[in-house]
Amino acid sequence: MRYVLALSTLLLCSACNETSSQPAAVIPPAAQAGTPALPNTQEATQALLEMLDMKEYKNAEAKLGTCIPALEAKYPGQVACTVALKIGAGSSETQADFYRRNGKWVAQPSSSQDKLPFPDPKL
Repeated sequence: MRYVLALSTLLLCSACNETSSQPAAVIPPAAQAGTPALPNTQEATQALLEMLDMKEYKNAEAKLGTCIPALEAKYPGQVACTVALKIGAGSSETQADFYRRNGKWVAQPSSSQDKLPFPDPKL
């Protein structure tokens, strides 16, 4: 009889978990911390082209993949991202740190490479 009661309670509790909404206290850590500020496509492209000294490529486009807070960050809000840079028909995947200086996004080589996926499935 004890086992039947314990099993019934266990089944009832599991059924409650499947039908009830998730409590507010159980929010994924990323949602709690807030999303870091990231450059848009045009800002990321410009910052990367300046970092690579390739400002003359007007048809380039950068796409950000996975982004995390930068390791060894030297600037407030510095983030490390995987990036696919497309120029014409060619593209290349790399990692870069982005931060804002005087209202403008700046890119630099990332020191967070071991924490970023490569190749990044998001790209």
